[in-house]
Amino acid sequence: MSQEDLTQFLQAVQQDSSLKEKLKAEGADPVAIAGEAGFSITQAELIRAHAAHVQTLSDEDLEDLAGGTLGVMVAGVAVLGGVQLAVTAIVC
Repeated sequence: MSQEDLTQFLQAVQQDSSLKEKLKAEGADPVAIAGEAGFSITQAELIRAHAAHVQTLSDEDLEDLAGGTLGVMVAGVAVLGGVQLAVTAIVC
């Protein structure tokens, strides 16, 4: 489990539509999905990365998220406008 694995997993999700689909599934477990794909990450790492990313969002981005225009909640990873984010949850 490492930040490097998390970063590599998020990059893999950007490039692999099947990983995105798995993460979109109801009840998806991003840690297990990452493990199946060969990455060792923890829920805590996802949460920390998400929190760090949320602090960088503009007010407009946050309003878009709250209004549902940028994504839907899922358990795992976020893609906003094609940019991969570590999250406990948003995949467009």
